[in-house]
Amino acid sequence: MTQTILAKPEENDTEKEPLLERSNFGGSWQEKDLTYGQPVIVAVRWIMIVSALVLAIWNVTSMHELRLQIVVILLLAVTNFYLQAQLLMKRPVNKQIVYGASAVDILLITILIMFQGGYSSSIYVFYLPAIAAFAVAFPRGLTAIYTAVVLLVYGFICLTNGAGNVDVIVSRLLMITAVAFCGSLYLQLEHKRLAEAKTREEENFLENMPVQAMVE
Repeated sequence: MTQTILAKPEENDTEKEPLLERSNFGGSWQEKDLTYGQPVIVAVRWIMIVSALVLAIWNVTSMHELRLQIVVILLLAVTNFYLQAQLLMKRPVNKQIVYGASAVDILLITILIMFQGGYSSSIYVFYLPAIAAFAVAFPRGLTAIYTAVVLLVYGFICLTNGAGNVDVIVSRLLMITAVAFCGSLYLQLEHKRLAEAKTREEENFLENMPVQAMVE
């Protein structure tokens, strides 16, 4: 009787399987995107915090307004410090906390814009890195919701005191939309690239699997 037995893969071969673990299918895409995107979000937040503090001090008009802006910036720093600490300790952060902290980012940026005159405030540029970070870490649906909220709120703020500059307001809103679209497109292309690489890796693994023929 002739029997063909598949030999057990070498230990070195089995270790190659998880190399592209991020490209697993199913519901793991969102979790892995969030895991890989959290350091990006934290880094963007620190940049926004430092920049907002510098702008607040540079454009100060009154001590009362400066104190309010510093309080808002410190709140943003506290939430970011918590997320940074979790990353450094390699502890998983609940996705709801990350989503909530990102919503707080949008809220605090909006408050700073209102403090600095709405349409005339240059802090609106902080929406761009914030939306970009969301787009490469969050599901596209959630990114679309955050972006829509930003567009509606910021558009309303600008129209209240800058209605005569509709063309400028529209161009700013288009910039925010473009950043969200490009970030989501990048994430989609990254998914496709990883999926194709995973497929090639599995095919190579099967092709190189040693086969031993044993004849009794």
